[in-house]
Amino acid sequence: MRIAPALLMLLPLAACTEPAPPVEPYPFVGSWDCGVAVFSFTNTTYNNGSETYRILAVDQDTDNYTLFIEGGYRIGLALVTDTGMTWVSGTTGDQFDCARVN
Repeated sequence: MRIAPALLMLLPLAACTEPAPPVEPYPFVGSWDCGVAVFSFTNTTYNNGSETYRILAVDQDTDNYTLFIEGGYRIGLALVTDTGMTWVSGTTGDQFDCARVN
């Protein structure tokens, strides 16, 4: 999958800043159909459709978020709106367009 240049900028910049601990409420909280699975988020957890991971910290830049996940994982949630967002893996580079389920 190809990553938009703007999204490539999001992940490296987030790594340079000290992320803030999760606070309520984040606009990405809820369930999202990302094509490959339904991903679910709370303010402190991320579920990829089969496993739940703890969110250690969140860095926000306007309507873009970088989630620092246990195990050294990092995901970007770009252009988060009430109805859609783009999910980007900081590890694999995978990118999915997601629609809100609830």
